[in-house]
Amino acid sequence: MYIFPVFKDYYLLNVFSIAVIYAVYAASWDFLSGFTGKENFGHAAFIAIGGYMIGFISSVYPIKPFLSIPLAAVVSAIFGILIGLPTLKLKGPYFALATLAVATIFEKLSISLSDLTGGEEGIYGIEFLTQGQISSFYFVLTFAVLAILIMYILGKSNFGLILKSLRSDEDAARALGIKINFYKISAFAVSSMFAGIAGSIVAHFYGYIGPDIVYPLSLNSIIMAVVGGIGGIVPAALGGFFLTFISEMLSEFGDWNQLLYTVVLILSTLFLPSGIFNYLGAKIRTIGSKAGEK
Repeated sequence: MYIFPVFKDYYLLNVFSIAVIYAVYAASWDFLSGFTGKENFGHAAFIAIGGYMIGFISSVYPIKPFLSIPLAAVVSAIFGILIGLPTLKLKGPYFALATLAVATIFEKLSISLSDLTGGEEGIYGIEFLTQGQISSFYFVLTFAVLAILIMYILGKSNFGLILKSLRSDEDAARALGIKINFYKISAFAVSSMFAGIAGSIVAHFYGYIGPDIVYPLSLNSIIMAVVGGIGGIVPAALGGFFLTFISEMLSEFGDWNQLLYTVVLILSTLFLPSGIFNYLGAKIRTIGSKAGEK
């Protein structure tokens, strides 16, 4: 007996699987940008590191997920540190432009180095996560829950509070003796690590990695996190899940799909600028406090 009735429909099973991965994309973007205020416009670069690394290896050796996923975590975190060291010194829009440039360079390399990356067609033949869709979904769901939980706990810890202090007033934090470069680079490493792991899992899930499923995520991760609500991990993750699921459901409307999706985004940002799930969370807490007073 399975926990979710959705398992009777393999199409919905696939939608749910991708939606929970997108929840991790949004949450990992939020861990850096939502907490520190450093807007990362190149999040797809770290997703690509995890996904394409698995593709490279799989073209030579059919690497198993239990080996590739930890490897993706380490490599993505290292790249996060290497890219964060020079870029995090930039302030305001310059950091955003620098990270956007990094993602653009990665995209151009992915296409131009076609002998290694498969170019616009991508890399096929990657080892699947498991032998079946149901077990793959449970694998993805377990990873997503653990990843979001870890980032949430870090966000609620002293580490997360220090990151938020950097967003509020970096100079004041420095005056208090906080090693701001260490904390910013650590946040970048954690953010890129979970993005890279998610990228590797998607590559195994599809048995494929390519530009079409990687590079649009720089913008999409931001949209999902902002619509859900930034600075809290869980609202951003729920935003990723919600928008991915809504987008897939709207595909039934054919050519009206993108228009309806855009309307949803506009309405949510106009009427709930703090984020849908930040708003709902605040309402629930208000109702709970009123109930406790009675």
